[in-house]
Amino acid sequence: MNKKGITLFFGYKLHIGEAQKLIKKYGFDCIITNADKKFDSENGDIEQQVQTCKKYGLELSSLHMTYHGEDISKFWIDCDYGNMLEKNLIEDVKIAYKYGFTCVVVHLEGEPSQIGLDRLNRVLKYCEKHDIPLALENIGHFKLLKYTFDNINSPYLKFCFDIGHQNVFEPEYDNLKYFGDKLITLHLHSNNGQKDEHTLKKYGNIDWESFAKWLAKNNPNINLDYEILMNTRYGETPEEVLAETYKEACELEKMIEKYKN
Repeated sequence: MNKKGITLFFGYKLHIGEAQKLIKKYGFDCIITNADKKFDSENGDIEQQVQTCKKYGLELSSLHMTYHGEDISKFWIDCDYGNMLEKNLIEDVKIAYKYGFTCVVVHLEGEPSQIGLDRLNRVLKYCEKHDIPLALENIGHFKLLKYTFDNINSPYLKFCFDIGHQNVFEPEYDNLKYFGDKLITLHLHSNNGQKDEHTLKKYGNIDWESFAKWLAKNNPNINLDYEILMNTRYGETPEEVLAETYKEACELEKMIEKYKN
């Protein structure tokens, strides 16, 4: 049986703790979240998040890295912001270890360089020390991911497969074919192939059946973690979004079971 998770912030501004209460009520086992202080008003700080998850019996799945999207490419450049990104990653690894997250999910973009590889190798030393894997997520930079995996040989360098990103950013690349043996965590959500919407299955065109076949053969027991960001664009309430997402997770689990046999 697959554990089922969802992002702590799934698009609705709720009182701190209310999200965990609802997430547990609608059947989920775990949450994915981040320790980025810029989201404290949505989630509470990481200490509050974890304490409230424990209160409602929710496990911790992946922890997303701390970053500002417009500057993330500087990780590969010799500059102060690149150094800060490295320090942030190390801090996220320490936070993941302290609270019991399964891994830290990382976005990479920019022009590859030895500087970036050296930074990642230094971060991976902390990963090894704390037994916390670093999971590189596909965000539309397949060649950079391949470069990184080709040039770093570490059992702590893993892969986070985002099925929505695959559908909208790089449908021509089969990320699971190249990096599936390193898969440790998932970001599940849908879109119509035109925009990264982080929406529900019924609003997208992703081939979930083929994905279930792959999981059944290669990683059938992985957590089914959903990275949903609905807001009110389609008129659903938070309760309706949670109910629909959990239903999707159960349907995906049934497909996986079908193809295991």
